[in-house]
Amino acid sequence: MNPQATPPYFDDLDGEGLSPKTSHPAYTRAAPGWFWDEGDPRAPFGGDDGNDTLRNLEEYYREGGDDEHAPGLVASMLADWGYVPEHIWESGQGEIVEWLDADAMHIRYLHGEADAFVAAACAQFKIAGCIHPALHFWAERATMLLEHVLDEWEQRAFQASAGRYAERLSAIRAVLAAAPEPSQD
Repeated sequence: MNPQATPPYFDDLDGEGLSPKTSHPAYTRAAPGWFWDEGDPRAPFGGDDGNDTLRNLEEYYREGGDDEHAPGLVASMLADWGYVPEHIWESGQGEIVEWLDADAMHIRYLHGEADAFVAAACAQFKIAGCIHPALHFWAERATMLLEHVLDEWEQRAFQASAGRYAERLSAIRAVLAAAPEPSQD
């Protein structure tokens, strides 16, 4: 656990819930107000996938998990979900679009994993005051996918408006940029 983060910051589900009072001060300073709204789909914990990721990381830390091994928990969780073949995350835009076009549910699955990657980075920052480099990379990769693949695909498939993720992505990137890496002490 990052020394500046002791004790870890967990939500009080019977009381305060998700709020600045139950979050690391550095995360609280970086997160915009709508990040606390569990009903806002733009918020890292505003959907089922993001909220489940937060709760899994809270449980991991409660059981003595450390900052260094948090990416393993997230990788295991996503493997258990089985939404998206791992190679899709390393594919180019053409292969991702082909995969999306193959089944109507694929867009939901890709959004679910993208939300989980962003939520994992934000959850570690919220709980421990830092973001592991792997979680940071995965969250950045998810934001790039939303911006450069899903936004365009949804414009074509659903006539969605262009740039609909811009505000969300800007806020997420600012939060990611504000987070230090875990200390190596």
